[in-house]
Amino acid sequence: MKRLFTWAALLGLAALGACTSSQIEPLEGLDFGRDYFPLARGRYVAYNVRETSYQLNRPPQITTYQVKEVLTETFTGAAGEQLWRLVRYRRANGRQNWQVVGNSALRADERFGIRLDDNQPYVRLNFPLQRGQTWDGNLFNNRGRELYQLTDLNRAYRFDGRSYTETATVLQSNDSSLVDKDKRLEVYARNIGLIYRLQDQVAYCQDRTQNCFGRAVIESGTVVEQSIYEHGVEQF
Repeated sequence: MKRLFTWAALLGLAALGACTSSQIEPLEGLDFGRDYFPLARGRYVAYNVRETSYQLNRPPQITTYQVKEVLTETFTGAAGEQLWRLVRYRRANGRQNWQVVGNSALRADERFGIRLDDNQPYVRLNFPLQRGQTWDGNLFNNRGRELYQLTDLNRAYRFDGRSYTETATVLQSNDSSLVDKDKRLEVYARNIGLIYRLQDQVAYCQDRTQNCFGRAVIESGTVVEQSIYEHGVEQF
């Protein structure tokens, strides 16, 4: 197991070359990009979520619901860093009341946009933004190195009848084999934050007696799509 350092120490190490790159555009294409990860009291984004669960020889189970994430206050982390509390709400549909289902935290500085889920920090964005750059999304946790890549920057993005003129797409994983698939990506919009998330993590059937080996027949797993439908600022 890796030795855990404070974020302050890790930031110093990161400045010496934690970020890697491949096929990075020239420097004139550089965009610092912290406005893709805006932090302010009361900011919220609400999403429609479609979750599909798979089990072999059973129909897929589809669940739809809504999620809202609200930035409520700042607090001081263990290493003295400033964090924003992100309260997560859920409801079945627009006719229901929101119910609190958990808390996360966000942090941004000159180098990174970081999200804490289950007390584990993940580097969601690496500043300055530059299309083609890669970085270790697990830089500040002990889950093992995982390279994220910024595949698109300042591109228009459209879904559900809405257009977002400036977005950044982060591909977190795009692994696929005869055994399984792990595709994860996030799309951020300038001055809004996260607008779309895909988590497609499934295992394929390996049973040759059922004639399913190598045919991408899903045996188990979950596909979750989360897309924005509203954003704004709440008054407390």
